[in-house]
Amino acid sequence: MAATPPQRIISLLPSATESVCALGACDRLVGVDEFSLEPPQVRSLPQLGKTWQPDIERIVTLRPDWVLVGRSAGVIARLQAAHIRYLEVDASSLEQVRAVLFKLDEVLQTGQAQNLWQRMQAHVDAAARQLKQQGAAVPRIYLEVDPAMYAAGATSFMGQLLTRLGARNIAPEGATAFMRLSPEFVLRADPDLIILSHHGESLRKLDERPGWPQMRALQPDQRPRRVCQLSKEDSRVVTRPGPRLDLAATIFAACIERLNNTTSHETQ
Repeated sequence: MAATPPQRIISLLPSATESVCALGACDRLVGVDEFSLEPPQVRSLPQLGKTWQPDIERIVTLRPDWVLVGRSAGVIARLQAAHIRYLEVDASSLEQVRAVLFKLDEVLQTGQAQNLWQRMQAHVDAAARQLKQQGAAVPRIYLEVDPAMYAAGATSFMGQLLTRLGARNIAPEGATAFMRLSPEFVLRADPDLIILSHHGESLRKLDERPGWPQMRALQPDQRPRRVCQLSKEDSRVVTRPGPRLDLAATIFAACIERLNNTTSHETQ
């Protein structure tokens, strides 16, 4: 570990930006990618391009001690060519989120990762307990992260949060964290609840997918109660593998609770 922790950090990954700030080192950020919008104070920092296509020339002029990057071989190669120190901090599972937080904690020497992780886990557990107390049946959920029908698989941090909440993910078992499903696959699975963590599709667009109007979640008398379309702000929360996983769990839990309330009213 270096005697003096790095003081000039550039983050090219929104989840890493949020993690640095959650660890108490927001004041060390000197630049971010254009998708880093949280917490609000980072919006005044220099924006250095897209996560996968940063402005390396501007990065050089900012003289960073470290640049935080995702799994992008092209970006890493350009940073190496410019002799800029970098740290890969991408994550796709809960275990990797934890590892990234502790890695950043070690580099930044903040000493906050353990408490932060414990608080996050406690909030996720509390959301799960609240749902369990409702005593409803285990819901089967299709969690769509992209209008091209990419779904969050069971091994993704989003899928793992659903499991922690007691839900069942209709995405097939496998090592892939995020996978593209066919309209026919989802139709056959006939989920109890559809969660759209993006803004590319409306309910009308879902009806245009082959056979989907026959799914229980899209029956006219159910709409929109069995489709949970997240707001732009909530979408940013649930799709970023960072320190707001506890809030992501709360957002998912609210979707499930709405389904439980609907089912309860139907059986009365």
